[in-house]
Amino acid sequence: MLKLNYEEFAGKIHLSIRGQRDKKGKFDWSSAVLDAGIISGITFFTGLGTLASSAAISPTSLCVLLSAVGAEFLGILATKRGLVQKNC
Repeated sequence: MLKLNYEEFAGKIHLSIRGQRDKKGKFDWSSAVLDAGIISGITFFTGLGTLASSAAISPTSLCVLLSAVGAEFLGILATKRGLVQKNC
């Protein structure tokens, strides 16, 4: 049976609202795009499931869903890049 060392695994995860920096101190775009893609993907498939379960899938509703997902993707990137300040 596979045993995972969760402490070692969790120690390698670095989540930050401001995004990550590479070894040279530059903004890590690949990690920010990946994070934004994962979160936007969750939103897309949740919205798609909601539309399907309510029998409301139409070209218009799909356009609205894609617009919302695109705006969320760009908003997450802007927040990670520091263009938008998160109010705590």
